[in-house]
Amino acid sequence: LTFSLDSAVATERRYFSHTQTFFYQNSNTMNPSISLFRSLLREAKKVDNYNFRLYAIRRVKLGFQINRNLAGNEADLALREGQENLDILRRQVVLGSLYPSAPSVMENAA
Repeated sequence: LTFSLDSAVATERRYFSHTQTFFYQNSNTMNPSISLFRSLLREAKKVDNYNFRLYAIRRVKLGFQINRNLAGNEADLALREGQENLDILRRQVVLGSLYPSAPSVMENAA
């Protein structure tokens, strides 16, 4: 078994060029469903009321878990529905900030 420096360098270049391309692809062209999921969770964490906030987070996770295996037109329809839910959640966050509620006992315990 012989080991050549050239083959090690070539292997390293292939590995790093592959990982570099992978990171660039993920940062520039993120999957729309992952982007929507992260946006929904981000907005759900901004909800003022403790019970509504936990419900929104739980509902986002459950909705994506249920629709995990959709493809084609069904997936597009689910993404459109998710975008509408994101708009609703954003409006709800704004309304919650206009009329804040008292902090929950559960928030102080954590």
